[in-house]
Amino acid sequence: MALIAEQGNNRLTAVLLFAIVVIVIYLSCFHWFILRHIEYSGEISDLSGQLLRFQRVAAQKTQYESLLQGLQDRKSDANLFLDGDDFNEAAAGMSEQLSQMIQTQAEDSCQIVSRQPVRPRVEERFQKVTVNVRMRCGIEDLKKVVYSLETGVPMILAEEVTVIKPRARRRRANDQQAQPQNLLDIRFNMSGYLRESS
Repeated sequence: MALIAEQGNNRLTAVLLFAIVVIVIYLSCFHWFILRHIEYSGEISDLSGQLLRFQRVAAQKTQYESLLQGLQDRKSDANLFLDGDDFNEAAAGMSEQLSQMIQTQAEDSCQIVSRQPVRPRVEERFQKVTVNVRMRCGIEDLKKVVYSLETGVPMILAEEVTVIKPRARRRRANDQQAQPQNLLDIRFNMSGYLRESS
């Protein structure tokens, strides 16, 4: 009987030792490998979720492009309005812009005689700002200045342009400040619109 009991104990001890050896081998050789693959599996599922989100966004690319184009169009339209919060500020800005264009586009003989802001008589959707301008200038310089005004940003329109050729006067011998030749008397209205509704 003692022999059978010892064989049973030996068998139990062998099973326990085998289990311990298997656990030690698993912990030393395979546990890190399995943990690493569990981490990889989590990363793969996260990346798969990100990929699905990116694919959804990419599928809406044309919609976002059309929205962006609309925003850019609206922004470029907004740039066409005059800078300034009120009529007087916008009129002063237009007058300053005209002076800068004359300095950069025209010869030295081109000069502004007067600028007079004029408030509109008719109420429009956007408040119109008009400045009556009188200047002396050559025809080539006038073309450059008006072209720069009408093609620049903000949008300024040259309206009711009147060009008068002054009469030639006889020069006196002692007249040192004779007017330069080929200068025209030019009158026009330059107009733009404020961004805010009137």
